[in-house]
Amino acid sequence: MTMNLPASFAGISAAVYQLGVAADRGFTVSGPGAGALISAVTEMREVVVAALDNAVRFGQEPALGQTPAAQVYKPFMASIATDPVQGFIPFLERLQQDLVDAEAALRKSMAAYDGSDQTGTGVIVAAGSAKGIVT
Repeated sequence: MTMNLPASFAGISAAVYQLGVAADRGFTVSGPGAGALISAVTEMREVVVAALDNAVRFGQEPALGQTPAAQVYKPFMASIATDPVQGFIPFLERLQQDLVDAEAALRKSMAAYDGSDQTGTGVIVAAGSAKGIVT
């Protein structure tokens, strides 16, 4: 089974975009569910930031020696990290932004849930008060 990595990476951005659209349209996530998701996203973002802090090393040619094969592989390996379209560093930068956007969408969804929950509670209390029910 072959995997199309650039398409997979684009899928992450597409999913985050859809999460943002859903949040804009009133999609809600309950506090505990959103908290767990936000925690996971935050942890992933911290790992990506740490990797980007060391990204300079990824773009350097590795010390593979002076053999003819090493001379071919050294620049190739550095370009894998830095290629602007399919490189590892640009992917990490996109992933970092996607994680920031995902966290914002989750926080917005959580706030919408909290708001609708409080509104619902207010309606129930008001209805109970109108019927003479004490809360």
